[in-house]
Amino acid sequence: MIAQGQRRYFEGIAWFLASLLVCETNDVITKFLERTLSPLHVICGRFFFGTLALLPFMLGRAENFRSRHLGANCLRGLILFVGMFIWCYSLDASQLSIACLINFTTPMFTLLLAAFILKEKIGRPRIIATAIGFLGVAVVLNPRTAPFPTAAAALFLVSAAFFAVLDVLNKVLVTRENTLPSLFYTGFFAMLFSAATAAIAHYRRRDEAPFSFEEFIFGLLSVEISHILLLILLGIGANLLMFCILKSFSRVDISATAPFRYVELILASAFGYLFFGEKISINAVWGAIIIVPSVIYLARYEAKTGPRQRQKEPVSPLRCC
Repeated sequence: MIAQGQRRYFEGIAWFLASLLVCETNDVITKFLERTLSPLHVICGRFFFGTLALLPFMLGRAENFRSRHLGANCLRGLILFVGMFIWCYSLDASQLSIACLINFTTPMFTLLLAAFILKEKIGRPRIIATAIGFLGVAVVLNPRTAPFPTAAAALFLVSAAFFAVLDVLNKVLVTRENTLPSLFYTGFFAMLFSAATAAIAHYRRRDEAPFSFEEFIFGLLSVEISHILLLILLGIGANLLMFCILKSFSRVDISATAPFRYVELILASAFGYLFFGEKISINAVWGAIIIVPSVIYLARYEAKTGPRQRQKEPVSPLRCC
């Protein structure tokens, strides 16, 4: 029989892997939509329909609209919007696999933030597994044998830093805030930030002409039905992604999930080839050969010693209710 601690660990990792699958599906939809829509409109539609999809679940009980950390959720919404905007802007000119690989710098930021802010014990095996994973990333992005998009890489690095901060905030609030209001208000504030930015961009494109809110709204409503359906799926996927992440972080430390992000490489490469005809380079194959064993090693290590180590870890004041 699997011990309670081990079951929680496997459940946490399963939720995290599910979040990676949802994340890559969202990237496919986003990249397809950006063939005809601007990144700002894609993000605005994503958060609008994501917030709208949560309303039926919110209306049942009045306490669902009560948040004890409205300011923190607003901050999360801002960080989520900025990170998503940079990500979507760069994704339009990059392959899914390249975007995924650059995003693998997120665990490094996350491990550092978890150690210094949440006081989590990273542990040598986690550090080794993460370092081996980055070695695989270096093999894939070797500039001597593969093109290296410097500008896109720089932007992806910035977005990775924002996502790492978001991961830490998610971990801090997961025991302080109920999941439903946390999802709703984070998406709601992200929608407000994206809508305001899109409105400003629309105004500037009109060469300082008087701003017409009706014209702006009509432009949004004139989007094709097929694009609206994809934006609805994107909004639902955004909620599902955050739900999976919160479920994962409620069961395991964020530093324990960091090396498992490398599974996303396989998903990104497969989806890029299936939907956009992006070829998988030999560098990616060699990188995967390095990355996958490190993930398997970490999983075996955590299954044997992870629950015992987590019981010894002191509880950070930031995690208290």
